[in-house]
Amino acid sequence: MRIIVIGAGEVGYHIAERLSHEAHEVVVIERNPEVCRRVQETLRLRAIEADGSSPGALEEAGVREAAMVIAVADVDEINIVACAIAHQYGVATKIARVRDIELGAHPILAGGKVLGIDLLINPNQVVADEILRVIKTTGAAEVADFADGRVQLLGVKIGPRAPVVNRRLRDLRSVQSSSPFLVVGIARGDQLIVPTGDTVVAADDHLYIVGRREFIPDILVLLGRTIAATKRVFIIGGGRIGLQVARALEAEDLTVTVMEKSRARCEELAKHLARARVLQGDGTDVRLLTEEGIAETDALATITDDDATNLLAAILGKRYGAKKAVALFKRPDLIPLVESLGIDAPISPRLLTASVILRFVRRGRVVSVFELPESEAETLEVIVVPQAPAAGQSLEALTLPPDVLVGAIVRGEEVLVPERSTVFQAGDHVILLALPRALPDVERLFGS
Repeated sequence: MRIIVIGAGEVGYHIAERLSHEAHEVVVIERNPEVCRRVQETLRLRAIEADGSSPGALEEAGVREAAMVIAVADVDEINIVACAIAHQYGVATKIARVRDIELGAHPILAGGKVLGIDLLINPNQVVADEILRVIKTTGAAEVADFADGRVQLLGVKIGPRAPVVNRRLRDLRSVQSSSPFLVVGIARGDQLIVPTGDTVVAADDHLYIVGRREFIPDILVLLGRTIAATKRVFIIGGGRIGLQVARALEAEDLTVTVMEKSRARCEELAKHLARARVLQGDGTDVRLLTEEGIAETDALATITDDDATNLLAAILGKRYGAKKAVALFKRPDLIPLVESLGIDAPISPRLLTASVILRFVRRGRVVSVFELPESEAETLEVIVVPQAPAAGQSLEALTLPPDVLVGAIVRGEEVLVPERSTVFQAGDHVILLALPRALPDVERLFGS
């Protein structure tokens, strides 16, 4: 189908790239001529240099034949107007990114429905939700929920003394009988491995595992991670995301400290937070961090508007005692540095926003999407339809592509860690890892 992507910044470029892998006809509208050239030269897609809210540009992009418009330009108003115009042309699905919380949440817009917008996505809310998930799951760098939260994907760095080190994955069955899980991916250096039973776990591997939510604490122990309740959280950066995270943590009765550089913003934060301590200061000031109790902190979140500040503050926070450090990075090129510097979890607004949009684009048979950091792989939750080739076939007989690995099957209230003999049934929710080139095969095997 034809999809028009408006705005080819980090999010728009990423979405256009992913959708082009799935054999869609993608057309990009972008105002910046250099970015247009990048799209044309690297993605080999048609790119129109224009304002995305221009009816003429939309017509040139083929809006009359388009099935979807995804507006992720840097200006909220452009995205809203572009989708409203696309609605008048009869485009079936319209998605707009809106950074302004008040604009996105105002009742007069009804979540964009009054303008014909199907999904109005606020990146700040998406990022805040992800930070909360990671903060509350100790021992994991990435956390994603599937099957309404009954199944989780965790990204875990394996230390040298973990019980799983130097063991083949097939040999772990004996130690995981009471807490079943499946390793669906291994990040080793710059490489993502889709493992087999003969794959041996090495120290410093970053394992992506899928398991039932209630077994996650036991699974983390098997992976050599220490489990402790999160009680004290230190937030550096009191912007919109910082305020949202602090409010949510307050509601769960956690002890929260927010450090913000701007005095005026500190005064504003104090008005909106009931119990959190609000401090004016620089999050990279070691003396201030130690005086304010960073050593007793269970989780540190560095979420200022500056990537360099977030990086340095997270490193210093960990160095001086914070048990876990979560850092926000707008620049994707910084993410590969994170693990080697001792930061536990990088948070990427680009990946998170794109994942939400891609899930909506593929809605129906694809229920959830989570993109693995530093790789092109995705973890998907797909529904097996009655006429699908997978329905009635065992995992062994189905012969999945080597770039696909099934991590769990949810059947009603039952969660199965699949064996080779496990038979797929219509209506099953299948959680799997797949590389982009394998997505058409996933759609063919589990869809119609």
